[in-house]
Amino acid sequence: PRSTLFPYTTLFQSSIQFEVSGSDAVIHYEGSGAVDEETLTIGTVEIIPRTIKKWISVTDEIIDLRGEDFLNYIKDELTYKIVRKAESILLNAIDALPTTADATHPSVKTVKSAPTGYVIADAIGNLCADVRGNNTVIVMNPLTFKEFRKVQVQANYAYDVFEGKKVVFSDDIAAYDTASENDTYAIVGDFSYGARAIVPNGDRVEIKYDDKTRMKSDLVDILGREPIGLGVVACKSFVRLTKPASL
Repeated sequence: PRSTLFPYTTLFQSSIQFEVSGSDAVIHYEGSGAVDEETLTIGTVEIIPRTIKKWISVTDEIIDLRGEDFLNYIKDELTYKIVRKAESILLNAIDALPTTADATHPSVKTVKSAPTGYVIADAIGNLCADVRGNNTVIVMNPLTFKEFRKVQVQANYAYDVFEGKKVVFSDDIAAYDTASENDTYAIVGDFSYGARAIVPNGDRVEIKYDDKTRMKSDLVDILGREPIGLGVVACKSFVRLTKPASL
């Protein structure tokens, strides 16, 4: 299994520039004076890969039986856990972004509102114009989904509260019911535009076997590992939905 959130780039280390602010292009009329030079402020995101690991042990008997289905399940489980950890790191990074960009961090917008029929549209409206609308997704805890569905049922399904966007579930985001004031309960954005995963060894999780270290105990250690760096690389490519104060 691979992440449904972010694209991968095969590099060792990356310094990615993003626009903090910049002036617009202008029309130049024939014979008129030179146009003003653009005023451009650039920030730089440093993405340095760190290795994510997950391991488990099985008995020699399992290996000797050549149970391919079981071993494939183990490898898939290790891969899944590593990918989930990477997604968690990226979601936490988005949640920690400032609302005003600085030299090393792009900005993120915040919409403080309960789940309503228009809050997703509000979030989409706060994204930058460069975000590709077809790639915008909504990430939320599965328990938050019912809050939006409740709004839709109460409106007799008169409209789509998700504005036709894909919903991705993650337990790393607080459920609306249990969130405190100002906690993020959903993230709306375009991961293909606003996020990068740097994978120096390519888009794969390496699986290693060690049948020597614990040989006397008849145990084989199976390790999954992937060096990966994650970062947000564009301003206003994500919007946080945060919980308002309780009435």
